[in-house]
Amino acid sequence: MDHSSIQHASLLDDDDVLFADEPALAVEEPPPGWTVLIVDDDPQVRDVTRFALGGVTYQGLGLRLLEAASAAEAKAMLQAEPDIALTLLDVVMETDHAGLDLVRWIRQIANNRLIRIVLRTGQPGQAPERKVILEYDINDYKQKSELTSQGLYTTVIAALRTFEQLRAVDRSRQGLEKILTATSWLYDRRTMENFVEGVVYQIQALVGDARGALLCTVSNDHDLSPQTVRVLAGSAPFQARTGTPISDHLSDTDCQSIVETIRTGTPLFDQGRCIVTFRTQDRSTSAIWLSGLRRLDPVEERLIEVFVANVAAGLDKVRLFERLEHDARHDRLTGLLNRAALVQTMDAHQEDRRGEDPPDALLMLDFDRFRDIIDDLGYQGGDQFLGLMSRRLADALQPREVAARLAGDAFAVLVCGASPIASLARADEIRSAVCQPVTVADREIIPSVSIAIVSIIDGSRPAELLLSDADAVMGKAKRLGGGRTEIQDQRSPRRSKGRMGLLTDLTRAIDHNQMRLHYQPIVHADTKELAGFEALIRWQHPDRGLVMPQSFISLVEDTGLVVPMGKWALTEAVRQLADWTDRLPEARDLFVGVNVSARQFVGGDLVDFVRALLVGSRVVPSQLKLELTESLIMEDPDLANDALQELTKLGVSISLDDFGTGYSSLSYLPTFPINTLKIDRSFVNAMLSQRNTMTVMTSICGLARNLGMTTVAEGAETEAEISALQALGVDFIQGFAFGRPTPPDQAEALIRRGRI
Repeated sequence: MDHSSIQHASLLDDDDVLFADEPALAVEEPPPGWTVLIVDDDPQVRDVTRFALGGVTYQGLGLRLLEAASAAEAKAMLQAEPDIALTLLDVVMETDHAGLDLVRWIRQIANNRLIRIVLRTGQPGQAPERKVILEYDINDYKQKSELTSQGLYTTVIAALRTFEQLRAVDRSRQGLEKILTATSWLYDRRTMENFVEGVVYQIQALVGDARGALLCTVSNDHDLSPQTVRVLAGSAPFQARTGTPISDHLSDTDCQSIVETIRTGTPLFDQGRCIVTFRTQDRSTSAIWLSGLRRLDPVEERLIEVFVANVAAGLDKVRLFERLEHDARHDRLTGLLNRAALVQTMDAHQEDRRGEDPPDALLMLDFDRFRDIIDDLGYQGGDQFLGLMSRRLADALQPREVAARLAGDAFAVLVCGASPIASLARADEIRSAVCQPVTVADREIIPSVSIAIVSIIDGSRPAELLLSDADAVMGKAKRLGGGRTEIQDQRSPRRSKGRMGLLTDLTRAIDHNQMRLHYQPIVHADTKELAGFEALIRWQHPDRGLVMPQSFISLVEDTGLVVPMGKWALTEAVRQLADWTDRLPEARDLFVGVNVSARQFVGGDLVDFVRALLVGSRVVPSQLKLELTESLIMEDPDLANDALQELTKLGVSISLDDFGTGYSSLSYLPTFPINTLKIDRSFVNAMLSQRNTMTVMTSICGLARNLGMTTVAEGAETEAEISALQALGVDFIQGFAFGRPTPPDQAEALIRRGRI
């Protein structure tokens, strides 16, 4: 404040100013709610200001008035009182700019953006209004001669209103940050049990402790009662009560409140209770019930509604994960395990019981004359027949037995602890169960099935080879007329010796530089511009010409040849990519994908080999994309994850090949540093004719987006498929529609052209 007694007197004598005589009002003091700090070095100014604001209320709350005689004293109060809503601040106090310095400290040092600041001065020339308003973050600047009692009232109310609005925005921001954190945490839950427990935990953290919390659901709104609304999860004492009706746990009043809230969809906040509902994609309605809450303000109520909306999306996401997890392991037609899941189950089981006696048995079933059923009844009739047979097979299983559909009309049963004689007896029992007459499309069919039995003696033979053995035995059963059971002769050699000549030629092929890489283009789905290639191996045989990989790749994978051949492919791909990058500016943004086998991981030197390749080349690491199969990851998830983490540190991109073909990697997927999901061609080829396949494709694309991954759709051959993939939001497309695998010179021509 100014220190001129003459000026001081003029202020006190002015009938229009705050300090003029005004009638005193006997006002009952309202409850304090808004803290206002009066800062002025003149005690008379502080006294008169306090008197003028004595009866002021806003939103039913009075003012709690604090006083400070200097900027230093005010600073101490601001540090001790974080909830001050408004300060009436003198400009000139212990220094000519003490008030302005305090404004700068409040905004820049204390970082307090909420408090409203009204500057007051008796010397307007000392700090010109326009300059102060422009340079300082204040809300108003008044000469003391302007502030009558009414003027001060108007200024204070306007400032408090602004403070209230800003505080609501700030609390909303903080609440939304909590919601984002809670939602992110929830989205990491992969099972329904963990998710619903997490919902209860996070909503209690959002609004503070509650005496009770319950998440419940009803599948049919038309059959709505306390008995049909079921518990999903809850805090104590409702834990471990999943599936029970809410009427078993809550009072009639609370039950009826939940039912009514579900019926109307209107949130309920009263008497320390909160009930908020949400709907999920399966059209079921869920409710979150909280009790024992403190009184919530409108901002908190709205935040709960926002959080619950995120819960609905998260619940759909968990259900998607569970459905994909189930689909990855189960056959869609029959509901039985699929081949990949059976292989996984068999390998794990054999590892657990290796060396035990008696042995296990693998029974392979193949229905005779199934082709005739399809010819007579069509594929729909064939599917209906297989569905009936699979249910009979499932009903015939004994404890610890596992059934799976391998493909077409081929099924398998793993019989635990069965001698050859016992396995023959089980085969007869299963045949009797499934081969009873059945009616399909008004036609009676008498099923006939051939069964092949392979004994699993020591657990050392992988499941895939056991299935291959069973397939060979099945061939014998079919050749003998079908409708019979054949068991493997343990004395007969397994079918590996016939490939010795091919193995010798392959060994020579690597040594004599007969291997080649061909490059299939991968394009941006939206622009059809070239994005990169997949490097595919070919064998330039001196006598047979160019040999496709399906003729030799299984042999390579079954032997040690896969390691040197894999290293050769990586080396050649990086060399070719470096050559293109050096000569062609158009190639500098392209990537090349190279397939990596499980044995390259097991060998332990893949990371060092790739590191050395990149150091010795001029290739940007992100241009190299290593393509892995789901089976590779699932063979040893920990080993695979360690290697992938190291490769990612090098800057290499990781792509999961043939995604969705059966291996159960979904639970591990979010933990692996995978950049790209390659959707298997079987989905692409079937999506336009099978609605379920399109649904799975949509789910995979959504899953990839949620996990921050890109997608490549393989096997696109038609414009209709391309259009469908673009509509799904696939990032990249690969297939004959854009080009077959070609030698490097033809691939180079594509690079120069840029657009397919």
